[in-house]
Amino acid sequence: MKKLLPIFATTLSLLSTQSNATGLFIGADSLYSQARNQVKSSSDASAPNNGDVKSANKFDYGINAGLRFDLLNFLAFGEVFYDNLNVSAKNFALNSGANGGGDNFNLQNRYGVKVNAGFAILPKVTPFLTYGFANVRYSSSAGSSSITKSEMAPLYGIGLMVDLPLNFSVKASYDYQLLNLRYANESAKVRTSLGVARLGVVYKF
Repeated sequence: MKKLLPIFATTLSLLSTQSNATGLFIGADSLYSQARNQVKSSSDASAPNNGDVKSANKFDYGINAGLRFDLLNFLAFGEVFYDNLNVSAKNFALNSGANGGGDNFNLQNRYGVKVNAGFAILPKVTPFLTYGFANVRYSSSAGSSSITKSEMAPLYGIGLMVDLPLNFSVKASYDYQLLNLRYANESAKVRTSLGVARLGVVYKF
């Protein structure tokens, strides 16, 4: 037992020095969002054609907060986040042969939770994988019909964290969601793939 005490003390000392980045953090991101919307199961003359695809992209912002934990070369951090998307797709081709006008489909924003984990490849440089869930709020309009709804779906991603002095870090990441949404008059389903690239700054307290 006495022989184990020095080893235990040395291990605790090592972990305490290696875990100095553990703590609460807040962050802000610049976002680039891309959405691909493909019509499925269309059954109405005023609905878009089956298979019609509209893509859109937008720069916007996001905010996040969470808890970071460092152990030797392992990094894990959980976060809650909000992303302002405002990605609008216009003018789906309708089954009647006309084109729909206006913002037919708008991914407004999303919020959710993520868990990120990775191993350092260089001092202060850590690639990581992401898994989480996000609730996406969207609206759709066609003529006099309009809806506003939300859809929860998992997200998957990759990223890179670079630690800087004074408790700051730079974080770059990309995540992907697949969503099953509804067209304005609910006569069609829309399969939406959403990819969000972000570059942001994190401050740990």
